Amino acid sequence: MKRLSLKWLVGTDVNGDPVFKRQTLNVEDTIDVAKALVVAQTLEKYTTYSVDTAQVITYEAVI
Repeated sequence: MKRLSLKWLVGTDVNGDPVFKRQTLNVEDTIDVAKALVVAQTLEKYTTYSVDTAQVITYEAVI
């Protein structure tokens, strides 16, 4: 199983420091870094927030 973890820059606080929110999406096992980048960029187009970081996380069953 894979997930795409996005860290969004959503604004600044009263001190001017950045405020971030994290979102995790389930994605197909066939997704690679290039496809994940396209997904992140596409989602960014439909929001007022900016993607700060994006990571593909892979989970493997051990039992």
